[in-house]
Amino acid sequence: MSLEHIEPATEVFRRFLKTKDLKVTRQREILLRRIFEKEEHFTVDSLEDRVKGDGISKATIYRTLQLMVECGLVAEVDIGDERRVYEHVYGHVAHDHIVCADCKKVFEFVSPDVSALERSVARRFGFSARGHSLRIEAECEDLRRDGECKRRAVKVP
Repeated sequence: MSLEHIEPATEVFRRFLKTKDLKVTRQREILLRRIFEKEEHFTVDSLEDRVKGDGISKATIYRTLQLMVECGLVAEVDIGDERRVYEHVYGHVAHDHIVCADCKKVFEFVSPDVSALERSVARRFGFSARGHSLRIEAECEDLRRDGECKRRAVKVP
């Protein structure tokens, strides 16, 4: 759980909204809380399921997620096939993703080698790296061996 990050993230979001002359609404704060309550990747649809009964439209979810991405609280992860998942990143170490080519389950990993490469490539081209996004699409052991991923039966967001 990321409960320790909810209050600081809420404050960051409030300050960000103020810089945009936008209001801090009940719906935006509920969405932030629901996102930070769980350590998992999520889709717009799965987030919509989690806020059912709170009077939050899908359009509000999309708009609020874009604001959270813009202010650095949430990241959008392209998992291929024109599908995206989101994750909260505030208070977390930078990481990358590997996606099963069959079931599209997303796994996180941290690699000092990738971070070193990021800095090296940026320097070579006269840049100072501020971050990167890496998604590796790969075949898991089950898919290579059996032609199908065992997780496929599991609902993937």
